Amino acid sequence: MKRLYPLVLIFLTFPSYSQLTAKDIVAKIKNEVNCDWSSQTVDTFKAGNPGTEVSGVATTFMATMEVLKKANARGLNFVITHESTFYSHTDNLKTHKESPIQQEKLKYIEDNNMVVWRFHDHIYRNDPDMIYQGVLDKFDWHKYRNGEGVTFTIPEMSLEEIVDHIKKQFGAKTLRIIGDPKEMFTKVGMALGASGSGSHFARLANPDVDLLIVGETNEWETVPYVQDAIELGHKKALIVMGHADSEEAGMDFFAGWLRSIYQDLEIEFIESGNPYWSK
Repeated sequence: MKRLYPLVLIFLTFPSYSQLTAKDIVAKIKNEVNCDWSSQTVDTFKAGNPGTEVSGVATTFMATMEVLKKANARGLNFVITHESTFYSHTDNLKTHKESPIQQEKLKYIEDNNMVVWRFHDHIYRNDPDMIYQGVLDKFDWHKYRNGEGVTFTIPEMSLEEIVDHIKKQFGAKTLRIIGDPKEMFTKVGMALGASGSGSHFARLANPDVDLLIVGETNEWETVPYVQDAIELGHKKALIVMGHADSEEAGMDFFAGWLRSIYQDLEIEFIESGNPYWSK
């Protein structure tokens, strides 16, 4: 009779999904993205113990208290967020260390054995950029993209029709628009999130861009530039979607990407949503 002990030992040492820690999943993400991993990055653990065993993963645009509570209720103790958790880009806990809001949020994460990690810098650097990929899926504009860039040649539509399309596809409720609603456009550029006025000006200077769609912008830079361009007779327009509406679909795309790696692990996208409302 053959001895099976070596085979049993090999089987027992093979990792299962139930033994996965948050640190294991992050290591796998770092290995699977096709960009170099920078030592200077905000893509780090923000709260909780990285060695915590993962019961499930929630991806989200922002790890707000509402998102954390939803994740906890669904048994998802590892939250991967695109934006910061503690009210500054670097999540410096010293900035708001006296705030009861920060203290209570940290306590909730600790009391519920949760872990929060941020995936911001490298999600853009991956090819394809997962944020743009998810947003373009929702726009259904991949077929209009000019190469791999951020300009699009769409079928001729009025500005009003483009706005209606965005409202329908994204459920966007606080769009801000500059331009004649009846003006017809085919040349569109995108600058999602808070990419800065420099990227806005570069796109607006591109002859392939008459209409620029952005996440958010300074109202004293890009906005008056577009206003003046229109007044001077240039065909220009601007749609400000809001940061969340312009990027959140990317974290839904990322959830699908992660599921392709961990097919037996519970992974859900939880919408944090646009926090604004208008009357």
